[in-house]
Amino acid sequence: MNVGTLCKRRPVTALPSTSLSEVARLMRDEHVGAVIVVRGEPSGRQVCGIVTDRDIVHAQLRRTADLSSISAEEAMTRNPLVLGEDETVDGAIAHLRARAVRRAPVIAADGALTGLISTDDLLVHLASKLIGTAGIVSQQIGGAPPDTRGHTTRE
Repeated sequence: MNVGTLCKRRPVTALPSTSLSEVARLMRDEHVGAVIVVRGEPSGRQVCGIVTDRDIVHAQLRRTADLSSISAEEAMTRNPLVLGEDETVDGAIAHLRARAVRRAPVIAADGALTGLISTDDLLVHLASKLIGTAGIVSQQIGGAPPDTRGHTTRE
């Protein structure tokens, strides 16, 4: 399994000139904690940064200005961790851990943005693998297989 298979394929994006008030609205409306800042044509957007909810708070406190007067470019994390679609799950976890971040834009071989991967996405994937493995163990020791929550189906 690779990052390209697991990532969210419709990441929320904004241009560098987008105001932080609009970025915050996007986060609220789209139920996300990060917006990827991009440059270029819609068909080949290039990642130039990422704005998280935490970045918005830091920018506002640093500038003590209204969010509508601060741009995404001023608040974004520059040079964010970016993962290729073919990155393995183990590799993605290692990179996220090394950079101490929870999210990373995912790009195609040509550098165009294709998605966003988060630790939540990786945890769901790993949890499903563990449930499957638990089912094997449970069957081998004579127990009933676990349901999707990891509980045995035997009463």
